[in-house]
Amino acid sequence: MLNGCLFDATASYLYDCTVMSDKLPNLIDPLLFAERRSILAGALKISVLKRLSDMVVNVDSDINVEVQFAKQGKRAVVFGRIQSVLELECQSCLQALAWPIELTFKLAVVSSLQEADKLEIDCEPLLLDGEKVSLNEMIEDEILLAIPDYPKHGYDCIPQHQSIDPAFDDNSRTETNNPFSVLAKLKKTGE
Repeated sequence: MLNGCLFDATASYLYDCTVMSDKLPNLIDPLLFAERRSILAGALKISVLKRLSDMVVNVDSDINVEVQFAKQGKRAVVFGRIQSVLELECQSCLQALAWPIELTFKLAVVSSLQEADKLEIDCEPLLLDGEKVSLNEMIEDEILLAIPDYPKHGYDCIPQHQSIDPAFDDNSRTETNNPFSVLAKLKKTGE
């Protein structure tokens, strides 16, 4: 950080100090932002991310976002960092599960699938089919890729040998309840 601006040592230039911290825009022009070397930083409510809202228990949490736009050669690139703690539903006990996320991503702006095939290994494509893209959807996509399919607690959250029906007990089974008890008696007598 230098005078409130970020310095990228690998590129040896200062980023433009376009930092928005009170409200992040939904629609952005990544090409324009890359030309200006802009930075967007702030908090995003989970409730505005519809697909993610369906997967979490608490939609009132914030997601901390920092997105930097730059140029690598002639290509516009987007670097991002996402931090939050999501409350997911444990798929074993169906209780709330705190799931911390801390993600970084690097996207290269492309206009076709042929361009996407030519990208370097360290970049994912960001297909730009118009002038603007949704920052919210871009952030949401990265988070959805990081959430496990079946989130579970890191410990055994369901007690073993617990019965849902209190009237059921393993010791309450008797031979009279066993329909094959007659066959067992026949086997013992040899008939």
